[in-house]
Amino acid sequence: MTSPEERAAAILAAQRFVVIGTADAVGPWTAAAQYRLLPGGLYVESDLASRHARAIAASGAASGVVYDSSAGLADADGVQLSFRARQADADPAAVREVLAARLARDAVTAAMLDDEVAAIVATARKRLYVLEVERAYVFDRDAWRTRGTDARLEVDAAAVWRLLDRT
Repeated sequence: MTSPEERAAAILAAQRFVVIGTADAVGPWTAAAQYRLLPGGLYVESDLASRHARAIAASGAASGVVYDSSAGLADADGVQLSFRARQADADPAAVREVLAARLARDAVTAAMLDDEVAAIVATARKRLYVLEVERAYVFDRDAWRTRGTDARLEVDAAAVWRLLDRT
């Protein structure tokens, strides 16, 4: 039987998009973004003017969900996350530091890393947003199957990332 931490790691390793939740003076907001895995979290790229980027800059907090969009109703599964969030500096050294820290799933060659750093730095409005996981949950599939109740199980986020670091 797969542990909740193994399920979370498998979902995060297999998927590529996170729906980020933030809140600002107007109210709550969600946005989908492609993510890359970092030790203890992930990062996304976004425009400085995006609503979620502005909310992250103001609050330093975000939430997210990564789910298996191919699963059938009875097998629905996903990972819900709360983040300490920050915008990375726009200088080449800070961008390189974030990009170079990626886990094996998202690692690139040195030449590709150089090209990525140059492309990000060359786009004045583009920034990296580092989302450090504070808490993580998976869907409680047993509650869903037996009672039709949407519930979640907290997982050990550090254990999830140790599993991800092996892939």
